[in-house]
Amino acid sequence: MASPVTAILGLGREVGDAVARRFHELGHNVLAADASGDRMLTAQNAMPEKVLLHLGDLHTKLGLRNAVAAAVEGFGRIDNLIVIPSIDDPDSIHDFQQDKFDKALARTVRGAAQSLKVFAERIADQADLPTSGAERIRQRGTVTFVLSYSALATMPGRFTESVTQAGVLGVVRAGSLDLAEAGIRVNAIVAIRPREEKMESWTSKRTPLGRAALADEIADAAAFLASPEAAIITGEVMRLDGGRSGLAGILD
Repeated sequence: MASPVTAILGLGREVGDAVARRFHELGHNVLAADASGDRMLTAQNAMPEKVLLHLGDLHTKLGLRNAVAAAVEGFGRIDNLIVIPSIDDPDSIHDFQQDKFDKALARTVRGAAQSLKVFAERIADQADLPTSGAERIRQRGTVTFVLSYSALATMPGRFTESVTQAGVLGVVRAGSLDLAEAGIRVNAIVAIRPREEKMESWTSKRTPLGRAALADEIADAAAFLASPEAAIITGEVMRLDGGRSGLAGILD
């Protein structure tokens, strides 16, 4: 039976490497893509040798088509996308500059929409993988976005990050409805990422479990959402927040 093919678009600081390793362990053929040459060099040392690497922009139609084409050329097809949009540096509304803001929206929100369109076009042109059991509901493809916690809740000094991450969440919700008929599921993981724990000493006071999500935990969540076991799940947000969303106030 042919192995499923998963492309990771954007590697983040740690999460993309963990996602690539997890899907490789599960028997997927994996392509990992990023727009930064330096980040790709780092990834080369952190990923299994069989992971295919692709350097190129990931927010334009051409760049995204090139990334998908690289996966198809390398492995013959594509079945899953894991999209990790970039996170903008801290800023406030007082720092607002239209050109800078427009570029941030292009990299994230517009890029998210383009990735759904490009992926759906490719899925429409390829045959389905064989199913493993008559009871399994068929899925043709999945897209999972990995977002920062600012997609749901924010704080002063994270204006652009909060707007762009929440905007991508809107793409997930609307896109999941448009692509459901085609058998493509679209979901999001919203996580307190490892970098936040390093930056913010008060994370433990605002999180009942006392820590951020580990990169490997985010990778496990992505693997589940891309699996046939999640065939009924689309348009949803999986929160990896250690209980923060249910907490009123600050822990002593």
